[in-house]
Amino acid sequence: MQKRLFIAIDPEPAILDTIFKLISTLKRDYPTEGMRYTAPQNLHLTLQFLGETDEHQIPKIISKIDKICQNFSEFDLEFANLGAFPSRRNPRIIWLGVNNPQPVTALAKAIISDTGLVQDPEKAQFSPHLTLGRVTEDARGISSEMFSKLFAKLGSVNVGTTRIREVLLYQSILKPGGPVYTVLSRHALKNIC
Repeated sequence: MQKRLFIAIDPEPAILDTIFKLISTLKRDYPTEGMRYTAPQNLHLTLQFLGETDEHQIPKIISKIDKICQNFSEFDLEFANLGAFPSRRNPRIIWLGVNNPQPVTALAKAIISDTGLVQDPEKAQFSPHLTLGRVTEDARGISSEMFSKLFAKLGSVNVGTTRIREVLLYQSILKPGGPVYTVLSRHALKNIC
């Protein structure tokens, strides 16, 4: 049986509350039909999307993540600056970025190269971010002025710092009301304190 999997890190609850307040501000001050915002329980930073994976591979994936996490210490991650993919002028995804991404980037690169599940790890790209919302096909291009105002006002927002203590393997089940994520395994980073 196939399971839709991804490897991620989660911000701490206190910072999630602040991020959810930011999403509430976006909904209230920049309403756009066709904008789907991320549910608070689904806010995470994806390190590697594995996609449809044979469930028999899960124990091997868990073992590899454990080995990788033994080489990384806990770290602080500061969430700041709104951005968009593919661009602020034509957004499809609105995201919250990170300042000083070196620790999370190193962790993601190790996961991408060491799990053995990416065909060409050297070409894999990683851009650390939390997806706050998705612009549906219906809304694209309609409200570029509104998005310009949003980025002018909130583009350099800083929501604070969180401690990253673990890496999680998630299963994603797509449902009509949005995806449901289930933690399959947790992998502690080294505690240096």
